[in-house]
Amino acid sequence: MKKRKPAWVIVLIISLLVVFLCAALLIFYFRGQPAVSRPSDATKDEAASHISSETDAVPSAAEETAQETQTPTRSFGYDTLEYTKDQEVSFDELMGINPDVYAWIYIPNTGVDYPVAQSMTDSDDSFYLSHNVYREYQFSGSIYSEIQNSIRFDDPVTVLYGHNMLNGSMFATLHYFEDEDFFEKNNTAFVYTRDKVLTYLIYSAYTFDDRHILNSFNMKNKESFREYLDSTLEPRSYNCNVRENMKLTTDDKILTLSTCSNGGGNTRYLVQGVLVSEQPRQR
Repeated sequence: MKKRKPAWVIVLIISLLVVFLCAALLIFYFRGQPAVSRPSDATKDEAASHISSETDAVPSAAEETAQETQTPTRSFGYDTLEYTKDQEVSFDELMGINPDVYAWIYIPNTGVDYPVAQSMTDSDDSFYLSHNVYREYQFSGSIYSEIQNSIRFDDPVTVLYGHNMLNGSMFATLHYFEDEDFFEKNNTAFVYTRDKVLTYLIYSAYTFDDRHILNSFNMKNKESFREYLDSTLEPRSYNCNVRENMKLTTDDKILTLSTCSNGGGNTRYLVQGVLVSEQPRQR
């Protein structure tokens, strides 16, 4: 006859088995959790470095949820800077001063950080070529668009113009994108409107002739627009920079920034971006 083990031994064995089983389940659980990737402080500072008067208020749960659910319209395989905090711009105040002001453009690492106007109260499309946003004469003018473009940035191509100033203001620093290294490391432009922030992937920069882009291409015609898109991906220019593997479609929205070139008076320097994200502004 086999001698029975004391009851406490059996209880001890069962208890040890339960402990080992629980430990194994906990290890399995935590190893299966995805690692949390947080943006570096340098990246967050870069995206918000132009904001000089923001408060450090913690966003509400609703705002955090809205940010987390925003997804790029298209990524093209490139990581753009993420919109983190809104620029401290009061469009109500700006529009109260001048109803022609309708947007703000910011390009990190260039100094481009200006309001955008369109001459809606005058018939002169070039009014802001020589006037500031207070409608006063100023040689440097303003960043502006023409009446052919919607102020909602929903046209196939929106063109913004700015002077190439010797002191580096306005659109002069767009020429930074002539440098291949700078072009590779800087690919994001932000446009703020009263209700939203638009993020563009800068994909092409080159010298172009002085043709009026919106008059030279019928952007509402798919075939003509396709031709124009192809020309921005393979520009006939001696100093062009274009990102690789870009596949634009006629559903994309293009932002074209135009300034004078550093060469002859019959050429322009263009920096072009494609819309990759559209988010509501935090106000």
